[in-house]
Amino acid sequence: MNRALGSNLVAAGIFLSRIAGLIRNVMIGVVLGAQPAVTDALSFAMRLPNLLQNLLGEGALSASFIPVYAKLVEERRDREADDLAGVVVTLLALTTTVIVLAAVLLARPLVWLFTSWESDPAKYELTITLTRITTVGIGFLVISAWCLGILNSHRRFFLSYVAPVIWNVAQITVLVLFGLLNWRLEDIAVAVAWAVVVGGLLQLLIQLPRVLRLAPMVRPNLVRTAASRDVLRRFVPAIGARGVVQLSSYIDLVLATVFLVSGALAWYSFSLPLYLLPISLFGFSVAAAELAEMSRRSDNLEVVSGRLQPALRRVLVPAGFITAAYLAASPTFVDALYGWPSRLFDREGLQDPAKITTIALVVAAFAIGLPATMTARVTQNTLYSLGDVKGPAKIAVLRVTVSAVAGLILILQLDWLTFSGDQIVEFGDVPHWPPWERVPAARRASDAVPHLGAVGLGLGASLSAWVEWVLLRRLLRRRLQAPVRSGWARPVAVAAVVAGVLMYATANLSMPSPIDAVAVGTIGLLVYAGGLWLQGIRPTRPPRQGLASSP
Repeated sequence: MNRALGSNLVAAGIFLSRIAGLIRNVMIGVVLGAQPAVTDALSFAMRLPNLLQNLLGEGALSASFIPVYAKLVEERRDREADDLAGVVVTLLALTTTVIVLAAVLLARPLVWLFTSWESDPAKYELTITLTRITTVGIGFLVISAWCLGILNSHRRFFLSYVAPVIWNVAQITVLVLFGLLNWRLEDIAVAVAWAVVVGGLLQLLIQLPRVLRLAPMVRPNLVRTAASRDVLRRFVPAIGARGVVQLSSYIDLVLATVFLVSGALAWYSFSLPLYLLPISLFGFSVAAAELAEMSRRSDNLEVVSGRLQPALRRVLVPAGFITAAYLAASPTFVDALYGWPSRLFDREGLQDPAKITTIALVVAAFAIGLPATMTARVTQNTLYSLGDVKGPAKIAVLRVTVSAVAGLILILQLDWLTFSGDQIVEFGDVPHWPPWERVPAARRASDAVPHLGAVGLGLGASLSAWVEWVLLRRLLRRRLQAPVRSGWARPVAVAAVVAGVLMYATANLSMPSPIDAVAVGTIGLLVYAGGLWLQGIRPTRPPRQGLASSP
């Protein structure tokens, strides 16, 4: 397998699954967007499955299980590899069973702890109901992540990353069907929560047959071996690192539900797919493919360093264009995704220009940190391949601290900005004094007009992403004993030109949505590709795996 094929397969699978996720989010906005309270409740209920999937599944397994298992596979120690896989899946199954039972029983205090929605009994009770339902599907998602680890280690990249398509399709089907039947929005939300459970089961069942063919001797067991002890040694710090990152997500959740006006969590959630799509498609796809390959040759720092530089370049080039596009034209893209479908299907959803503008500003705030976030995934996985889990964990703690402090300061200030028609206006003086004062409780609970507090969450995340990237790069440079050159200069210069062109295009093109989004995106892409070509940045044919891995 050549150097880029693995990341291309990951990217293809992620592209399909993220597009399906984007369509799901669009349908949620179209069908449920008329009632931000219902959308808030569903967004909260989806957080716990995502938290535990990332905590116990993809994140921790990437740092602990995949490097050890891939090494055993490379050395053709198949029986030891199968025994290790059996130990890991047994521990995951036992752990998730306990967590699911606890979360279902404790859903009410969890919702009480992380929200301030008791003053709205209908929203509060709906959130509790949805959380109990979605929690049931956690086990399926975590074991699916274990399947991903097995498949990636055997270089079967596509299936594991395309499998979530069916998870999204289950929810899309429910939204379309019951939306057309004009069910109550609360009942549609409950049906979507059950679709989360069913979709998780289907996602697991799609992967299991291939996994069992690749690892036919896998049996549940708790046998202690050198390999399993190595995984457990790495797993605990990995849980800490992923736990800190997921804690950041929950801090954002608390900030949005406790401090901001009703609907803020919905606007934040609608922006996330646009932010996460490029991270997954380019940053995570390259990082995931390189993790297994670097782990195989982790004893040769020269080989690892040789793989790192092209990997960073494959991430940085698309990051430049996407960042410029989001900063210059995010309202155009957001309206094409959410506003146009709402108008097409004549749903109240997200037709309001103020809502579109709010989501677009959150996307633009996230875009500031997009290059750092995408390249940080590659550097983090490189450290994992070298067996360093504690270093990224410590950096993750600092990242969360920066994100939380900066996010809190910014949201409290920006929440005093709201809309009068299509104009952003001050509800109170900005900068506001005292800085800790919130918008009055009555307005936070009932204001139908969006406020801009959620933009502060995006800005805080971007600041923390740059802090994380700088520290990870410094740590990796020490581990590799070699420079880590990211090659920012030329792509950034071209991206600045693209941003100017897109700002001019959005201001002067008068086309209906979504045609304007297609036109603007095409113009920006052509300018960016031409600029890179003039700067001497050419696509290169990657060498064969054997050549890439030679010392």
